Amino acid sequence: MRILACADQHGRPDRIARVRALITELRPDVVVLPGDLTHAGSGGETLNLLARPLPVLAIPGNMDHPAEAARIRTQGQLGGADPVIIDGVLFGGPDVIRPCDVLVVHEPPLGILDTGSGGRHFGTTRVRDLVDRLRPRVVLCGHVHESPGIERYGDTLVVNCTMGDGKTGGAVIELTASDITAHLV
Repeated sequence: MRILACADQHGRPDRIARVRALITELRPDVVVLPGDLTHAGSGGETLNLLARPLPVLAIPGNMDHPAEAARIRTQGQLGGADPVIIDGVLFGGPDVIRPCDVLVVHEPPLGILDTGSGGRHFGTTRVRDLVDRLRPRVVLCGHVHESPGIERYGDTLVVNCTMGDGKTGGAVIELTASDITAHLV
């Protein structure tokens, strides 16, 4: 399965156009948007990405206005306690309580791809505890614009797929039964 993951569009037209171009170029099986699709009430165009013909999974981030966050939770399909299954792969959001293959959260786990300006860590213990408990194969996150990247945490591959640094357009993850590869785009 090929996953295109892009966080932190913040409603910016250039980032939305980049996601659309990557969908056309890379032809992913699933698109994942780990939060901050909009920015405090602007950027409704990003929400149109949720209506694509291929599966698009999304969660709200800290900058998504409450009304938009409700739409993202509903259309993004990852707002519940049970994982969503696509082609045999289990995707879970921040409220998932059952094991999943791919965990989608906005904030990274504390201490992993979470260093912001001034060296401060913006990851959360809640997410790290969730990863420790569920042991997903992959964690897709964003939030910390200064720390896009890919890092191992035990058996879990953590991917900060933020578009917020202005250089990266997210990440592509290739997931098979026996292997995981990922790279920033």
